[in-house]
Amino acid sequence: MIGENGLYINKIETFQMTQHPREIIVQIHTNEGVVGLGESNSRPAAVREVIHSQCADLLIGRDPRDIEAIWSMFYKAFNHHGNSGAEMRALSAIDIALWDILGKLSNQPIYRMLGGLSREKVKAYNTCVGYLNNNDRDKFMNEPEKLMEELLAQNISTIKIWPFDELSREFQGQYISPDMLEKGVEPFRRIREAFGNEVELAVEGHGRWNLPSAIRIAQALEEYEPLWLEDITPINNIDTLVSLKESTNIPIAVSERLFTRYQYAEVLQKGAADIVISDPAWTGGISETKKIASLAETYNLPFAPHNCGGAILHTVCAHLGYNISNFWMMESVRAFYDTYYSDIFTNVPMVKDGYVELPSGPGLGIELKQGIYDRKDLIYEISEHTNEDSEQNIYNFSGDGDPWKG
Repeated sequence: MIGENGLYINKIETFQMTQHPREIIVQIHTNEGVVGLGESNSRPAAVREVIHSQCADLLIGRDPRDIEAIWSMFYKAFNHHGNSGAEMRALSAIDIALWDILGKLSNQPIYRMLGGLSREKVKAYNTCVGYLNNNDRDKFMNEPEKLMEELLAQNISTIKIWPFDELSREFQGQYISPDMLEKGVEPFRRIREAFGNEVELAVEGHGRWNLPSAIRIAQALEEYEPLWLEDITPINNIDTLVSLKESTNIPIAVSERLFTRYQYAEVLQKGAADIVISDPAWTGGISETKKIASLAETYNLPFAPHNCGGAILHTVCAHLGYNISNFWMMESVRAFYDTYYSDIFTNVPMVKDGYVELPSGPGLGIELKQGIYDRKDLIYEISEHTNEDSEQNIYNFSGDGDPWKG
């Protein structure tokens, strides 16, 4: 459906890099030369396939400003065979890119397009992933005091760690012994003893424990007053979350693993969450994340996005953070923004003195650096119409060592 003044989408590109294999970058082009960027992440080969084999022929030729209609079109198409997984991650990346285009066409940043500023500063917390030359993951297990001292020097006083993950392996999350509990609790104890209430500590569980073990973990952590307990059980039974919530005074955060407002509705209706978390690059993009946050607001609950991906997701979360009225704080990963974001993109909003910079420029405000096409580790694919009457043409090439083949 070509828009007024003849504006339409004419090309979709995807970029993956074997050096940074978790993310896929989507670039949507219009016939007027305006380009939008989107992202999804974690095992992105399936997302790439969905974009080029399912999405491209429906998207090319559409007016990029019809974001709601495009979102609904894809959601209905995907619902025929499930509305989560690779399909929703593909839609998330597309939706982000369309908002970038809309902002550029309007010469406004996305947070303005969403309704403007709700606050002057967005507080950052650090998720302690290790990546490249950063070893925050090892530090929170072995040198938690040193890690916390480094972060406090950057005015980051809140961290998220997951010391119970490896402990789940022996009994596959079905049992946790007293000595295992003590080992998992140790980083919290050491940080509290060194820094007292100067810091906030959040717990990530990655869905590894059954309900009795999760309750035992929560009870062992209560004296250290964690900020929240996130996904300590699988997110496959909302009544389980209610039981966990009723068993502890630690706030329960739910969940980066849910897709679209429809899954969050049951969580909120049953009172299973104290903090609502969703990932814009997974749950349906900017459009759906805004709706999920508004849904949480009707229950007087705070919203905190999951942000453990690339620079586009990081920038999206910054726009949402400055706009959403019930936004709590923003996840950030210094192992990512300190190491590689600026190698690929320009103008990424960084974390300065414990707060995330306000994005600048129209749309997302960031752009791919020109050298992206010259990367030797690039996995690139393009879907386009060569003219108005042609069929879709798809081209691809891969760098050496493509980890997604086969």
